[in-house]
Amino acid sequence: MTIRNAVLATLAYHDIFDYPLKAEEIRQYLVGKEADVKKVEKALKVLIKDKKISQTKNSFFLKRRSKIINFRQSRERFSKAKLKRAKLYTRLLMAIPTIKLVAISGALAMENSHKKDDIDLVIITSKNSLWTTRLMANILLQPFRRKAGEPHTKDKACLNLFLEESSLKIPTQNLYTAHEVMQMRPLWQRRNTYRHFLKANRWVKNYLPNWEPQRADSTFSYPQLGITSLFEKLAKNLQLFYMKKKITTEKIGEHQLFFHPKDTQSWVLKIYVRKLQKLLN
Repeated sequence: MTIRNAVLATLAYHDIFDYPLKAEEIRQYLVGKEADVKKVEKALKVLIKDKKISQTKNSFFLKRRSKIINFRQSRERFSKAKLKRAKLYTRLLMAIPTIKLVAISGALAMENSHKKDDIDLVIITSKNSLWTTRLMANILLQPFRRKAGEPHTKDKACLNLFLEESSLKIPTQNLYTAHEVMQMRPLWQRRNTYRHFLKANRWVKNYLPNWEPQRADSTFSYPQLGITSLFEKLAKNLQLFYMKKKITTEKIGEHQLFFHPKDTQSWVLKIYVRKLQKLLN
């Protein structure tokens, strides 16, 4: 793929989320191509000349999509308020000794949240404590968390991804999941868990070779809580029984839990392919 086409691919992907990009952001999120900012800026000039893309001040977007400039600005304001709420949830979750990392994901991690959006949280747990940790997190955030079938979820905590520290590699590898890994914004961690997560997911560089991780906040370590296998098994059986009639697109594994009620991945990738085909023809 040429840098020109890689820039188009990058803008096309983010256009799905109404998200214009600055030149440095295009370089950072450049799909499948290593390049410095100068090469990206050169490609941008060619694309503007060819009327494939447009520019407003320092932001770039696909032609006839200037309205997304205002979308990004307004969503950044909404996201700042939601981030404060996410930090409150994180401070509560820090009390659970089996949690190794708390992060935000999805739109909020990119400061692109709608006003009525919930707050997606990623939790990494210590080994053999996946279900116990989820149970404690749900109890602790009971007044604040999103519940199944709830009509109004603004600012609610959505506990949609749990990983054990022994199983950090995301199994599905494509452009969408690479972005999800890249966008994940750690709010707090124990013992360099975020670094271990990135090491386990080095495959994202196949899709986003220019991306570099951000710094993760840490705190002192609490004593490790030992979870007996019996208690973990009881916690697992209890939650599976409760969820039995509610499971749809969720993925439940031995060491990883993906609670995404909608198959966002599939429709995003389908739209992306269509957009890119149209742009490159």
